[in-house]
Amino acid sequence: MNALMPFPFERSVRRVLLYSHDTYGLGHIRRNLAIAQHLLAHRPNLQVVLLSGSVVSDRFELPRGLSIVKLPPVVKDGPDSYRPVESRLSLDLVRRARTAVIADVARRFKPDVFLVDHAPSGMGGELRDVFAMLARQRVGTRIALGLRDVLDEPETVVRSWTRQGVYDLLEQVYDEIYVYGQRDMFDVGAEYRLHPELSRRLQYTGYLDRSRTAPTGVTSIERPFILATAGGGADGADLLRAALDAGGRLGLGTLVVTGPLIDAAQRASLDARVASTPRARMVTFHPGLGSLMRGASVVVTMGGYNSMCEAVAAGRPTIVVPRTWPRREQELRAALFAERGLVDVLAQGPDLAERLAVAIRERLRDQRRPQRGLDLSGLDRLVSGLLRRDPRSDTVPARQELAA
Repeated sequence: MNALMPFPFERSVRRVLLYSHDTYGLGHIRRNLAIAQHLLAHRPNLQVVLLSGSVVSDRFELPRGLSIVKLPPVVKDGPDSYRPVESRLSLDLVRRARTAVIADVARRFKPDVFLVDHAPSGMGGELRDVFAMLARQRVGTRIALGLRDVLDEPETVVRSWTRQGVYDLLEQVYDEIYVYGQRDMFDVGAEYRLHPELSRRLQYTGYLDRSRTAPTGVTSIERPFILATAGGGADGADLLRAALDAGGRLGLGTLVVTGPLIDAAQRASLDARVASTPRARMVTFHPGLGSLMRGASVVVTMGGYNSMCEAVAAGRPTIVVPRTWPRREQELRAALFAERGLVDVLAQGPDLAERLAVAIRERLRDQRRPQRGLDLSGLDRLVSGLLRRDPRSDTVPARQELAA
């Protein structure tokens, strides 16, 4: 698909509101910025507002035409548990403040489309009152949900969604549910036990290749080199240390991207390790990670959605060391990609550096590039779906029922 081809009926959509709860890592904010940029590339006069709880949203170059509204930040400290970044405040107060901000923006902006990322009811259910308000206003907002390919182990998702009343919310509120993946890779409807009517509402877009919209600046480093990245950096220090050790053992240059959320003590420890490792460099943040991947000899990464899509799009040998907490999402995704020969997977553990060195040496000997085997046209299909339909939805009565 031509990335800039016009979409039918796009005149009916003028205002798009994006919601990114951003309670852990960088994945959600990065994905929503890519969506916003792709929307604005197709319709420069479109009004797009992003609601984000990210504490590092100002580190990114915002797409021209995007307005961002910051929500009071919280941090995930368990599978369905959160705490305020500002420790003096209670979670209930922060949640109510976030809801008030979201509702005020929605009421004033009157979006034609409201795209919710990942969390159907928002952080701690903060979107439920917003949905009820939109129903009472009868502004005709079309409400869509965007889901990653994998959320967690199916039984865990089913229990969580049942406990939180998500299935009823999906049925009553959401006009469309976009899955940023492929049904033949992971069948969200079957795995998460959606009833047939909801399953028919799912639209599999394919994977979102953020590298098509990201900046392309490259950090200079002598080739060949290993690129090691740990997403936001909140829990990736052990992986980065192992990558530095593996690069030192192999006599290869190693570029470490820590992520801006790394703990100060872990950052200092890695600084010392880099200083003592020949041909090693470290940066905290790089907006064009996909361009770095394309220049690397081998990519070592955790299994986050964006990193995996960028690594496959870059076509570089990739070794994934997924996190297993607070969700098994990365572990499950890495296994799916490995089944198709797209990546190699190593488990975390005390001998990780030694196993990484062996795996990197094998990948360098084997000059075959991984076959993509993924549909990476997700941004085109998502934007087409968001822009092409009349926002005056015929599902308002269902939302009135929720608001009653």
